[in-house]
Amino acid sequence: MKLHERVKYIREQKRISQESVAHELGMSQSQYSRRESGEVNFLAEEIGILSKALDTKVSEIYGEQPNIFNNHNQKGGNFGYHITIPEKLIEQYELRLKEKDELIKLLKDRLG
Repeated sequence: MKLHERVKYIREQKRISQESVAHELGMSQSQYSRRESGEVNFLAEEIGILSKALDTKVSEIYGEQPNIFNNHNQKGGNFGYHITIPEKLIEQYELRLKEKDELIKLLKDRLG
């Protein structure tokens, strides 16, 4: 399931209107509808707001599934969790880091 499909699914399961989520994101319902249909991609900074608006974890929005494994050799319990991070989330994170570095360079150049 793609990101926009998961967002729509979660929103519908929680019976939250597009208008309500759009309001939280500071956009019109039609702008939000284009994101939810996959016509326009969600921005990384919108995911955190979506998480709050949909009352869900970011990991659920990205479709992360915890892998449970036996942890017999450690004290404190028999199970542990390993969260796999989707490649798309890593790509968006790296893109934001690159944008930050470019902005810092631009500002340093302006200061002389």
